Amino acid sequence: MVADKQVHMDTKQVIVPPTKHFLTVDVKPDRAQYQPREDGTLLVTARDHDGKPVAAEVAVGLVDESVYYIQSDYAGDPRQFYYGTKRQQRTQTQSTFNQKRYTKLVEWEEDGVKMVLEQEEAKGRAFRKRQWSEEGLGDQRELQELRKSNEVMETASSYANGMNNYRARGLPMAMSAPAAPAGAAAMDAMTLDAAPARMLSAKSSRRDEAGNRDKQAAGEDDTGPNVVVRSDFRSTIIWLPDVKTGADGTARVPVKYPDSLTGWKATARAVGSGAQFGIANTTTRTKQPLIVRLQAPRFFVVGDEVVLSAVVNNNTEAELSVKVTLEASGNLAVGRAVASGPNQVTLKVAPNSEARADWKARVVTPGEVRLKTTAVGGKFSDAMEKAYLSHEHGIERFLTKAGKVRGSDITVRLDIPAARKKDTTTLVVQVAPSLAVTMLDALPYLIDYPYGCTEQTMSRFLPSVVTAKTLKDLGLQPEDVMSRVFGGIEARAGGLQPPNLGAKKDLSKLNEMTDAGLKRLYDFQHADGGWGWWKEGQSDRWMTAYVVWGLTLAKQSGVALKPNVLERGTAFLNKTLVEEELNHDMQAFMLHATVADSNPLAKAVFSPAQNKAWDNLWTNREGLNAYTRALLALAAHHMGKGVEARTLIGNLENGVKRDERPDASVLIGGQLPANAGVMGTAHWGEDGIYWRWSDGGVEATAFALRALLAIDPQNKLIEPVTNWLLKGRRGAQWSNTRDTAITVLALNDYLRVTKELAPELEYEVTVNGTSIAKRKVSGAEVFAAPSRFAVDPKLIKDGANDIRIRRKGEGPVYFAAEARFFSLEEPIPASGNEIFVKREYFKLVGRPTLLKGLVYDKVPLLDGETVTSGERIETVLTIEAKNNYEYLLFEDLKPAGFEAVAVRSGESLHARELKSGAVERKFGVVGQPAPAPTPAPSPKSKGTKSKVGAAVSAVAADVVVDEPAIAIAPGAPVARMAAVRPPIGIMPPRPIGIGEPDFTGRTRWVYQELRDRKVALFLDKLPEGVWQLRYEMRAEVPGAFHALPVLGHAMYVPEVRCNGAEIRVKVVDTK
Repeated sequence: MVADKQVHMDTKQVIVPPTKHFLTVDVKPDRAQYQPREDGTLLVTARDHDGKPVAAEVAVGLVDESVYYIQSDYAGDPRQFYYGTKRQQRTQTQSTFNQKRYTKLVEWEEDGVKMVLEQEEAKGRAFRKRQWSEEGLGDQRELQELRKSNEVMETASSYANGMNNYRARGLPMAMSAPAAPAGAAAMDAMTLDAAPARMLSAKSSRRDEAGNRDKQAAGEDDTGPNVVVRSDFRSTIIWLPDVKTGADGTARVPVKYPDSLTGWKATARAVGSGAQFGIANTTTRTKQPLIVRLQAPRFFVVGDEVVLSAVVNNNTEAELSVKVTLEASGNLAVGRAVASGPNQVTLKVAPNSEARADWKARVVTPGEVRLKTTAVGGKFSDAMEKAYLSHEHGIERFLTKAGKVRGSDITVRLDIPAARKKDTTTLVVQVAPSLAVTMLDALPYLIDYPYGCTEQTMSRFLPSVVTAKTLKDLGLQPEDVMSRVFGGIEARAGGLQPPNLGAKKDLSKLNEMTDAGLKRLYDFQHADGGWGWWKEGQSDRWMTAYVVWGLTLAKQSGVALKPNVLERGTAFLNKTLVEEELNHDMQAFMLHATVADSNPLAKAVFSPAQNKAWDNLWTNREGLNAYTRALLALAAHHMGKGVEARTLIGNLENGVKRDERPDASVLIGGQLPANAGVMGTAHWGEDGIYWRWSDGGVEATAFALRALLAIDPQNKLIEPVTNWLLKGRRGAQWSNTRDTAITVLALNDYLRVTKELAPELEYEVTVNGTSIAKRKVSGAEVFAAPSRFAVDPKLIKDGANDIRIRRKGEGPVYFAAEARFFSLEEPIPASGNEIFVKREYFKLVGRPTLLKGLVYDKVPLLDGETVTSGERIETVLTIEAKNNYEYLLFEDLKPAGFEAVAVRSGESLHARELKSGAVERKFGVVGQPAPAPTPAPSPKSKGTKSKVGAAVSAVAADVVVDEPAIAIAPGAPVARMAAVRPPIGIMPPRPIGIGEPDFTGRTRWVYQELRDRKVALFLDKLPEGVWQLRYEMRAEVPGAFHALPVLGHAMYVPEVRCNGAEIRVKVVDTK
């Protein structure tokens, strides 16, 4: 509508509700309240929008309503799901008003120039001119105003373009854990509460009806009330997905209520034949006048001292005198009673209130523990029984030492504790004359890789061709050698065979594979001489350089190439070489490829492009990364520039990352374990996480090894670099086809230079002075799998076990000794092999501040110290990875009586990398004691010992248990244990900015899974370095507990494993 020179528009939305598709569903219990084990009925009614009965299919569930405090219902309302989205409303109008509004034009004169302006603009100019004249600014002010207006317009335009560019680039979405299915999530949440309970069959009689109750109330029954032992604590009563209503629109669902005393939520979702949907909810409750609840940890550990509690609820209007008993069958020793009777305590419980009885107990042996508590007060009674697991105080430990016999004799020592299960002890010694030969296991992976782009085609056959040439040069038959499995000095993946083992047989057809690969590369070559990723597309300089370098190696290995293929590829690189002068890594890779066929001793003439590229890279050598320096060093070697090549080797030595003791960790501290034969590691490049191809650690280290072997074959870094590469394997290969191929080529150079494949030696292995093996090794015997010697258990001693290896002849000897046993030590010390972990506890102590409110300080909780029930504890796990690892699992064994603050598995958790300076400041250096931790302040209150006393165990009534080093509050009326829990989602505020400078900024996402006994933490990748992750627990049950060590291992390489140290902690009751 147009009025008063303006366009007016109004929009009204008309909603037509889809009532014909809605069902009115009702679900009603026959009673609002039940007692445990009573039968009930749910009446389900379904009606359409006119109120008429409907024959519908209904899914009915009856669940403990407390579950919904942890996890909301995933399913939701079906009406909202199917009909909750309104159609999008779009109204567009178009008129000349959208382009230019109508206005009156007037004549205007300015600086002697006549013009026509809109009336409103003319009025504005007149006003500004009059105002400026009064202020004496004149036309200068107008000019400034116009300039300012132009600047604003330009800025707005630039901002709009920038925002468009920002949107076009896009940002990566944050990765999140996949949501669990609704049923699984609900069951996980339910099981968390019910897991310790075992559904025990109890012979008990039901109470009689009202007449019998009246008889008890009148005191006519001298035997007292019948006690029903509750043991069925399910969180889900029914789940019926296919309940059908009849023609009258109703259905009756029978319900047998369990022993849980709680509220129950019934949900009914209905669907009719005409795409009709509905939902209804209702609640009911199981309750009784007298309730007794057993409070104990979810599990026990042998040696724990724990307070077992029975909380009595009086739901009547009168005070009750209640006799409470505790019976323990199984593996608990409960102290003598000091109250009324040998196995019972009498409590006075106020109306509508509760009171608690406590018993002190010690866990003696592992196995099943059954606890039963009974409460009898007047005509009312209740009993509850649960089953728990008592775990052995111990873990499986793994001790290992590996290294190289450097002289004619070496002795290594493994300290095996006397406190262990003797029948679980094994000791194995492995000896091998070569480690690098294990790279042959990677060849089937390359050959069988299912894709065939340019890079993969080259990576598949080239290493096999070069390896065959190396073996022939050493006088060996490739077909015999390359059909074996080597495995390494330690059996990878628990002794499993590497993947694609059957493909080893195809290595005898090496010529056929080579011809097929070359034919594919010839077909992929473009008209300009280069190669791309695939046959189609533009030529890629990196891919071309990789093929040219690979064909050069194949040619040097005796493979006949098609004429002009290599020359055309080299010409393409020469034409584009100078264009990469700003991309030093790319230019170095291209230069290295073009000169790889040059003899360092010959005075070769190089093209102007090659010389210019060399000058550019040499001039900028200070800014090159390790990968580029290694490539430039190899190029210098082939170009006959010996001095420059040795200078670049020196640059590599200055930037190497070394670990002289990979068998030790700063996290363990103290004196280094003796190991004269230990082999250090050294490498270059980034550890696991990087963005540019030349930053990768595996390829950078492999090319650096090739440079060392070619230029300085006696360099002291060759052995630790080779050791690092071998430790970085993932099964039989490295992370992808390219770095696997490059590493195999580097290890070929190592075997050729070091002559490890031609030993003439003999060795003897003794354990505690007794010889267990003698061997002679020569020629092709070097390719036998590592000799594995199992030590007779009779030779294994408590304490120090000396393993001695004596060698004669020429050639290296590598060894690995590993002991496995179930440790019963107290406390259990930390140990590790390639990964290490340290666990620390910190109390979160609230401190009120004026501006920030309540701030929580972190106070170290040392071994044996005390916390108060209800206090929050931050668990800090520090992990050191000696290499880049994948698929790691860490299981943090909690102290009994502690609960994780998080209520659901999968909550957000990240590991953060510590800076090297922070590691040294917090943990010291390898081989020196760690810095002393800050002592925790003394607790202000030590609590009060219970006046209730302890009951007699059903197992051993005459066993007297020493008083535990714990204190508990009196058995007067107390709040429920759950009362110390804050509302779901409320967390204490963290100090802002504390410790942030200690971290590098690199993080890794961690999936956490909450279990009764432990918190399981999964990391799909963990780069080399020291990492920290944190989560919170809460102390709940009083007692003296053992937090058994954190256990960590690589899931698919089990020998990469560790355990932390045990921590003992005491929990006292709140006042």
